[in-house]
Amino acid sequence: MLRPDVVEYLKTHLQSFPTETLRRQLAEEGVSDVDFNDSLAQALREPAPAKTSSKARPRTASRAALAFLLVGAAAILSIGIYALSQKPKAAQTEGNTENPSGESGFIGHAGWVVRLPKDYVGISHFADSSNQRQIVYFCKKGTDPTNFLNEGLFGQLGIVKLEVLPTQFPNNPAGIANLSRMAEGKYKNAGEKFSIKNMQVATLPGVSVAVLSPFPRAEAFILGQDHLYFFSAGQEDEIWRDIVLSLRDAHTEN
Repeated sequence: MLRPDVVEYLKTHLQSFPTETLRRQLAEEGVSDVDFNDSLAQALREPAPAKTSSKARPRTASRAALAFLLVGAAAILSIGIYALSQKPKAAQTEGNTENPSGESGFIGHAGWVVRLPKDYVGISHFADSSNQRQIVYFCKKGTDPTNFLNEGLFGQLGIVKLEVLPTQFPNNPAGIANLSRMAEGKYKNAGEKFSIKNMQVATLPGVSVAVLSPFPRAEAFILGQDHLYFFSAGQEDEIWRDIVLSLRDAHTEN
């Protein structure tokens, strides 16, 4: 059944949060799947209201799931240095940025940065109320955010997902060994066929995983000084390599 209050709520938050996050939040408040789907269809047909505050968020944040070689170091560091040297407005501490040469990048909440392929942007939200787990979808400009809900479309649409969260692994050989064991256990417990290998992104060690079946995809766990970076995409292609290999962590670059 169409619910006007749910329609208005969805129109306000659809551009900032994944649909499934809103579905779970509203389900906790008694909105059925049928009511949600009917209201979502109406909300997508109507224009979104003008934003009145940069701090608008859903009333309840969702819980997050867990989250190759040095290339282009000079270019990505120039993006980060340029962007971090600017004086942004108080409410804007991370996001998409472009330097005078036309190169673009994305600066995360903890100071990390990636270089973006041409015509790409990062769409970000936090998956917890304490803003410790940041999720970013790197995609072509104009990509429908509802596609972020279907990882089966990531390869076709060139979407790369990044989750950044505090790490439990120290940035040393023991830490990367434990990270590798954790990753192997994750895929074995899911009954998936996969191959795994160590990788290096500038100064950051990590593991690269090619999931072969039943749902083929490319994933990588990169270990920073204070954060774990978990990348996921449909396949390991040029877009994947451009984004993953450009990651720089401010805490380990200094």
